[in-house]
Amino acid sequence: MRNDNRNNQNGNANQERINGQAQETTNTPDYIAMQYRMVRVESGWKTRKERIGVAFNNSSNNSICFRPSGQQVIEGDIYLFPYENNPA
Repeated sequence: MRNDNRNNQNGNANQERINGQAQETTNTPDYIAMQYRMVRVESGWKTRKERIGVAFNNSSNNSICFRPSGQQVIEGDIYLFPYENNPA
């Protein structure tokens, strides 16, 4: 019930505000945001790709909206890969 009240106060969960107007959005991202991190293994160090969020194309102003997953500290570069039906 609490989530329903929050959605009613903020508008529909599937709408996004752009220039003050609510517009319908799809939940499928256009890009997957990955970051390469070093992890310790028996023989030394290994590079690992880690998914840190998703990104969406914003056609109203030709920009990309990045949405990180959860709360995290992001150090270094972020790489955007096109979203496919079966992301790794």
